[in-house]
This record gives sequence, structure tokens and C-alpha cells, in this order.
Amino acid sequence: MTQYWKDFPHIDDFLENVENLILNLLEQNAFPLKKELGELIESGGKMLRPALVYVGAEFGLSRTRKRWTRGQQKKMVNIAAAIELLHTATLIHDDILDRASSRRGIPTLHTRLGSTNAILAGDWLFSQTFRMIAQYVHPSRAVLLSDFVSAICKAEINQDLTKFSFTSSRRKYLQTIAGKTAALFSLALHIGASESGCSALHIQALRRTGYNLGMAFQIIDDIFDYESSLEALKKPVGNDLSEGLCTLPLIYALQEDAEHIRPLLSDIREVPDSIERILSLVMKTKAIDRARADAAYYTRLAHTEIERLPNGAPKSDLERIVNSLLVRKY
Repeated sequence: MTQYWKDFPHIDDFLENVENLILNLLEQNAFPLKKELGELIESGGKMLRPALVYVGAEFGLSRTRKRWTRGQQKKMVNIAAAIELLHTATLIHDDILDRASSRRGIPTLHTRLGSTNAILAGDWLFSQTFRMIAQYVHPSRAVLLSDFVSAICKAEINQDLTKFSFTSSRRKYLQTIAGKTAALFSLALHIGASESGCSALHIQALRRTGYNLGMAFQIIDDIFDYESSLEALKKPVGNDLSEGLCTLPLIYALQEDAEHIRPLLSDIREVPDSIERILSLVMKTKAIDRARADAAYYTRLAHTEIERLPNGAPKSDLERIVNSLLVRKY
């Protein structure tokens, strides 16, 4: 279980129930790869998306009562677990596409079990996601889940088509992370709030909060690929470069120093030390500061939306979460 939520004990308790539900699901279904999937679930992911389901639900449930009923708790735990299963499935498939060797400090599923078994494991998680959503979410809102899967597939295809071309523009980059990351953050807050009886006006503000939070989160994540460490990041630094991805720090660095960086990019798959040299050149530009300023911009947009929400513990929690993600170290 992640320690990320130690300062939010009520969220931490909720996420422990979510994790236990997922592990029990693997056990009850006697899934052939339950050991390996269980290790991935327990490997220390932040579980941000199910946490946002909880926070969204708090805005609705706090309108009428101070404590959740047992039925409400079960419903929200299942919805949050479905969102986490969906996220985990996309990570497994994403690792295959990117040929990633590690995830959260452990070997990726396809490196241990082969691509076929990893793909099927991700497909099984998708099936469980849709089963739980069908059971606990209103049909009109369940459609949002399929819209998200569609968005992430399109974003992945567009990203894959431009790998190693390193010609991505800032606009295309933002479109990609909107589909890959921000959409699910937005969905998590939306579905928690709407399934708990939150007002339409507040659901709209929460949905926009999630989108802006997701944009800031992904930009910070991409910055870490240049300035973090293997121990903190739990995956190799420069991993995006080795996968041929042109993220925001590189886009900004190319605007400043294409003369020195561009030749190294053309040799990135042949010259062993090219990634280290590119990392060094990027860090000498203002690219990281500019990318961090963009993350701060989306964080401010998230806070603007939060200001539209009613005062109380849920609002305070959401403000703290947004701030913590901007200054996190991993």
C-alpha cells in the first residue's frame, strides 16, 4: 500500500479497502496471473484516480449526511476499484508498446510473462472494469468510461506514429496528455461526484478540476524523466527519450538549442551515450523551468475551479492534493 496518503488518513483507509477488493477479486476469480498482477497492484502506485473518486463522492454525500452508509461505502469502493483496474490495464498495455523494462521499481509484466500473457492480463482487467461499472454506475454515466478508453487509444496511436521523429509541437503534446492522463483524472472526480448526488454545477467544476490536475500531473511526470533519479522515479531516467517520446522539456530545449540536441536525437538508437548527453544539454537550457511554469499554470486553473466548490472538508482535501502533486518528488 502506498504511503502517499499518510497525511489523509480517511483517504488512506478508503484506498486500503480498494486495494483489498482488487486483491480479493484476483483470488476469487482464480486468475492464472494473480500473483504477478497482485505484485503490480501492491508495488506502491499512488492510487490517485481512486482517491479522486472518493473526494468527488465526498462533495455529494456531505450535502446530506456526515457519514457514508455501508451501501454507499461499498458502491464507491467498487467504482474506485474499477477506475484503478482500468488505469492498471492501460499501464500494462502501455509498457508493452513502449518496451519498458520496469514499472514502479519492479520488472514489467511482459518482461516476466511475455507480451501475449501481459496483453491478456490487461484485457481481463478491462473486462472486470466494465463488469463493476455496469453493476454500480448509472448507464448514462458508464458511457463516459468507453469514451475514455477511446480517447486513450487515439492518444496512444498518435504518440506511437510520431516516435523517434522528435517533431512534436507543444500543442500536439498537450493534446496527447489530455487523452492519456487528464481524461481519467477528470472522469474519476466526475463519476464520484455524480454517483453521490452532487449538483450539476459542482460536477462541472470537479470535472474541469480533474482535467487541469491531470495536465499538471503529467507535465511534472515528464519533467522527472530529466531531473529525477532511478531510486525516486522507480524507472530509468531518460526513459521517455529511449522510447522516442518528445515531451515538453525536450520540446522547449529544442527551441533553445536545436543545433546541439538535434544531431544527438538522430543517433539516439545507435550511440550508447547519446541519451546522457541529451539529458545534460536539456538541463542547461530553461526548458525545465518553462515546463514547470506550465504545470503551475494548470494547477492555478485547477484552483480556480475549486473555488467554485462549497467550503468544507472535501474542498480542503482537494486543495491539498492539488498542491502536493505540484511539489511531489516522484
